[in-house]
Amino acid sequence: MTPPSKQTTPATSPQSSFRLPGSGTRRAAEPRLVRLKRIQVEMGVQVCGGNLYGVFVESLDDDSPAKCPDGLLPGDLILEYNGISMKNKTKEEAYLEMLKPAETITFKVQNCVDNLSAIKEAPGDGFFTRALYERVAEAEQELSFKKDDILYVEDTLPNGNFGYWMAWQLDENAQKLVKGQIPSKYMMDQDFYKRHGMADMKDDNGTNKSLSAAARRSFFRRRLKHKRSGSKDGKELMVLDAISTDSLPITEDGVSLMYQRVQRVECSFPRPVLILGPLVESSKEMLVKEAPAQFCRCLPEIMKASQQAIERGVKDCVFIDYKRRSGHFDVTTVASIKEITEKDCHCLLDIVPHAIERLHSVHIYPIVIFIRYKNAKQIKEQKDPLYLRDKLSQKHSKEQFEAAQKIEQEYSRFFTGVVQGGSVSYICTQVLTIVEQEQSKVLWIPGGAP
Repeated sequence: MTPPSKQTTPATSPQSSFRLPGSGTRRAAEPRLVRLKRIQVEMGVQVCGGNLYGVFVESLDDDSPAKCPDGLLPGDLILEYNGISMKNKTKEEAYLEMLKPAETITFKVQNCVDNLSAIKEAPGDGFFTRALYERVAEAEQELSFKKDDILYVEDTLPNGNFGYWMAWQLDENAQKLVKGQIPSKYMMDQDFYKRHGMADMKDDNGTNKSLSAAARRSFFRRRLKHKRSGSKDGKELMVLDAISTDSLPITEDGVSLMYQRVQRVECSFPRPVLILGPLVESSKEMLVKEAPAQFCRCLPEIMKASQQAIERGVKDCVFIDYKRRSGHFDVTTVASIKEITEKDCHCLLDIVPHAIERLHSVHIYPIVIFIRYKNAKQIKEQKDPLYLRDKLSQKHSKEQFEAAQKIEQEYSRFFTGVVQGGSVSYICTQVLTIVEQEQSKVLWIPGGAP
């Protein structure tokens, strides 16, 4: 299914773009509590809406225990369920919450029946997610996508079908391309644990025993320990080896990562640029001299202050990074970065890699480019009469290469682009290309629940 060519997704977080029909025209009903005793039957409560507008009671089955004089009513907005806020919950998340076992059930609701018909007609869910695996559709109504594709999910219970999401695949400009069903995160998680023997494992008496989250963490820690040490331990390692060869992404605590919730960020100014790896100083010097209208170095400010005051400035997100000098500190401030970007110029940063997260915390998202050389010899062979005036020693080349390897190992998740090492002029040409491409792209950053 292909939408009109100009159809796009919301440019900002979906939650902020909706106003309930009729809101402000009538006095809203007062919230009320509905208490029920759990009985061994389905709740019989059909819901609509989702994280965009709230989760509503659409209808009640005739045999629903909630259909009683003091029970739920169609059009009830579910504010809380057993003390858990339903604000920003998707339909699927609300459904899963209501499946949890409990002896008594308490709904906090507010009747908004005047809005029910409009809510039923509109897609109630809406969020962006990044696919962290590749999928080929197995049926006509399903959606194929590649790893790192951005998807826009508009329904987490399409036609009441649990385990699937209805989603759009987006292009680089966040325009909708094609729509189809994809497996939900919950379904993928359950399939992941089942296939790896983690959903049900037998104890010493042969009884099935479900693994808790803590047990799964312990299980995966053992896997990582064995993998790193190279040891093997019978049947346990047969399962562990099966997991280690799987291409699906997982974290160290055994949590599967099939989707990552993201949000779109509008960049009205040129993004700062952080170059990491060997020959960084020479590359930045050339960029500033050869393209002064595009690049400007963010020179640290000299500050005489106590260590405590500097660290407080970092904690308060006033400073991004600092270096201790004799009698003073060289400090990179948020204000100095913004001053450069507001002049329509890319700010060349001089900060350590772990300071990238500090930038993110103040909503600055740099283009991070890594220079990768094959070996220390390749670095030593580089020559440039203007920007590499001093010949690199074998020791210095080796130090730069080893430092770069460590940076790549620890911080590659932040890399926007990678430049294959060569001459300084070649590196700068590649940097210019990457910066131009990344500045024109829609920027997606992690945000919200996965």
